[in-house]
Amino acid sequence: MKSPLVRCAKNPILTPAMMPFDCYTVMNAGATRFEGDVLLLLRVETRERKTQFHVARSRNGIDFEVNPEPICYPLTELDRLGTRPHRFDMRITRMGEVYYVFHANWLDPWGSLINLAKTTDFVNFEPVSHSVPANRNAVLFPEKINGCYARLERPQNIDGRGAIWYSESPDLEFWGRSMPVMLPATDWAQFKQGAGCVPVRTPHGWLEIYHATAMTASTENYYLGACLLDLDEPWKVVAAPKSFLLAAEELYECVGQTPNVVFTGGGCEMDDGSYFLYYGAADTRMCMARTTISELVDFCLEA
Repeated sequence: MKSPLVRCAKNPILTPAMMPFDCYTVMNAGATRFEGDVLLLLRVETRERKTQFHVARSRNGIDFEVNPEPICYPLTELDRLGTRPHRFDMRITRMGEVYYVFHANWLDPWGSLINLAKTTDFVNFEPVSHSVPANRNAVLFPEKINGCYARLERPQNIDGRGAIWYSESPDLEFWGRSMPVMLPATDWAQFKQGAGCVPVRTPHGWLEIYHATAMTASTENYYLGACLLDLDEPWKVVAAPKSFLLAAEELYECVGQTPNVVFTGGGCEMDDGSYFLYYGAADTRMCMARTTISELVDFCLEA
């Protein structure tokens, strides 16, 4: 079955040259709807290779206005203990009037961990909790499951490999009841699998779009895949096609800071029913692909 994703004709929709300030890259944004707009939390790398988070907003989901000022997100006590905190790759989940953001934090000398923060205005962010290393690629489900908050995450093996796990929490601080998400073995998901978008509830299960990687003769190539997870026991896979959704094929996806990368941190359902999937390309620029939730569900069930 053919992938339902159609690349935006304006790709890449954001590049370093389009930023209202000088920078090296713009990539791997979290995405949500906010006050009628599509809002992206951009990962921007300066020419010092330091990461900042900037808000970008758009009425049509394609043409974005970027705030030249980074968000206000103070370092935590743990961050200040490290020699080089490096926060990156936001995912945004709305619960009520609060927007929660999970992101990875490479905290030397201990490695990568998960940070959780919250905001109501996308200007000021309040730290909530953090994990122990080595963990990353966390997304928060948009509603409680079995009375608990729930997340997908990717504990990282010592060799760099990692797979998606499910965990629950009574309070967003202490996490447990962890279970692996048993996705099928494929040739494009041999090395890493990590949650990408915030899961979307459908009648057939939680729709999750994730990234996966495989080693080639020259590079570690990234792919996007889709699956459906059980509504009550999300570590159980309802459907997961062995075909990928998207691979790095266009020049803007293959050439850049990291070649052959397509990496999503979120998508948004638009007023007309379209689903806009936002993804970083080659760790350098931002892109978008269109589809619908129903087409993605059909892909999971039929591909």
